[in-house]
Amino acid sequence: MGVVIEREEWALTPLVYPLLSAAGLAAVLLLPYFSAARTPAHAAGPSSSPFDVGAGPFLRFRRAFLVLFSLASVVEGIQSVFGEDEFVRCGLGRDQMAARLAATAAAALFPGAISGIISDKIGPRRACILYWVLQLAVSALKSFSALRCAWINNFILALATSVFSFCFETWLVVEHEKQDQKQDLLFDTFWMMAFFESVSLIGSQEITNVLVSNDNNGFLLPYAFAAIISIVGILYMRNASSTTQHASAIGSYQKSFFAHVLRDKRVLILVLAQASIHFAVSAFWFLWAPTIVADGRYAQLSVIYPCFLASRMLGSASFPWFYGATAPFRNEDSLTIAYVGAGLALYVVAYDYQEIGTLVILFCIFHACVGFIIPSLARLRTMYLPNELRGGMMSFSLSLANAAIFIFLLQGAHPQNIANSIILCLASCGLLVAGGCIHMLRRWRKHTRQNPRSL
Repeated sequence: MGVVIEREEWALTPLVYPLLSAAGLAAVLLLPYFSAARTPAHAAGPSSSPFDVGAGPFLRFRRAFLVLFSLASVVEGIQSVFGEDEFVRCGLGRDQMAARLAATAAAALFPGAISGIISDKIGPRRACILYWVLQLAVSALKSFSALRCAWINNFILALATSVFSFCFETWLVVEHEKQDQKQDLLFDTFWMMAFFESVSLIGSQEITNVLVSNDNNGFLLPYAFAAIISIVGILYMRNASSTTQHASAIGSYQKSFFAHVLRDKRVLILVLAQASIHFAVSAFWFLWAPTIVADGRYAQLSVIYPCFLASRMLGSASFPWFYGATAPFRNEDSLTIAYVGAGLALYVVAYDYQEIGTLVILFCIFHACVGFIIPSLARLRTMYLPNELRGGMMSFSLSLANAAIFIFLLQGAHPQNIANSIILCLASCGLLVAGGCIHMLRRWRKHTRQNPRSL
């Protein structure tokens, strides 16, 4: 008599989506009513939306900027939403997938390392155009089935992702400087960028699900859509107002970078903090699916994916509640708590076997902390780093993380010399160390370089 093994599939509670969405929207809509100290800074009424504050020219720029940034995030999501499924459709095995991912990390490590310096030299507007051109090239190549799995796509996409990490932020800061706005408006835009990025990534998944079909032609439609968005981005950036090139404002770029980045221990702490969060997020996206379905367990991964992005939305929406005069903690203390929370969440996952429900909760906590960390680091970069070196500093920190990713892909993913739990544990330790380093900034706050603009 045969033995019948019943398949038990773990299902997510349907209430999770409305609860996370309601919490994120409440954090945004209730902010003006519970943060009275922010009203004078913005010169707005107590019921003003954080999306409607600021002077007229900068308000118009910020709205257009958030729309363009959201479109760029949609393109980023379309390029990454398929993941392993795209490799499977191309007939690649596990070893070939590991080789492709390692090549992508290598491309981000070497050309991506100098992309920030190039951005600082040519200016943020041209850097944004470069990003759209790279995305257009990838989308155009992938629109042809014969070129969908070409190696060149991995290199171009890795370079585009590196440029995306700093080009829009640099453009925003330079435009903010040019219009001489208060820093609170800039800090608000930072968390809005993280918020809209998460929304756009969820939207890119929905767009892809609508456009894709089982046949090969339908699978290529999302890339054609991304190419159209890239063309729109290029046309808009060509008509955008030009900004002053950074290099001419600070003289020798090499001397300035050495003096303001490599010799400044506060900026080096930010480099380490940025590298640690980038490595942790990359390690998570490589390993979260194998961790959840370990030991033959069943779960709908496509249903769990939006929960992580919704948690990240909640974390970014909570950012404005934790800075300013009325914040419950000092700014660096809140960031330290977020780093420790993210590190402990990954450490619990790496320490021992967990049920799927527990893993999903821990991963949601991790993403909520990431959503808070990203705008917090952007705020600290504005406080401690000259704007003219922002791209070079960010590409330098990303190159450190990409070097670690490249090593672990070669040693862990391909020959499997390093267990997944060890990689997650190292990512957790990096976050905890970065949290301790951020805590050290409190001791040096009185020596911080003050920005001439009014806070």
